[in-house]
Amino acid sequence: MRYQDQVVRQTQKALDDICRAANAVPEEKHDWKPGGEARSVLGQMQEIAISAGWLMPILTDGRIPEDDDPAFARMRENNTVEKCIEAARCSTSEICQAIAEFPDVKLEDEMRMPFGGGITMTMAEILSLHHWNMVYHLGQINQVQLMLGDKVMH
Repeated sequence: MRYQDQVVRQTQKALDDICRAANAVPEEKHDWKPGGEARSVLGQMQEIAISAGWLMPILTDGRIPEDDDPAFARMRENNTVEKCIEAARCSTSEICQAIAEFPDVKLEDEMRMPFGGGITMTMAEILSLHHWNMVYHLGQINQVQLMLGDKVMH
């Protein structure tokens, strides 16, 4: 199995997992924030809805989007978990296609990414960022579920 195929497989599973977890939170609690700067389930899913779109220019043209990229502006348009899931399924399908088609010879190419204080990542690492981001937010949604008294693994 090619590396890209494994990343696609893991990304699709992570999407299914986070959608299932978000759907398990009662609708009236989608906006609930556990405190401080913590984000709601809806806030988590708004990011998931657009994060693949943010990564696409990196995979297709080697261009890091600006903070005012249209993907960020669209984030708040997804104002329900259901809309976020629909958008995430669409954008994840698109990025999985781009990952599957990504050339082997470019996997070791490096890019300087704007987060984490600015880090250099290989394209192989960048291909898995959408998966990583979904798993990260899945943990946050699971924590919200626990705080709401839901101890079932969804």
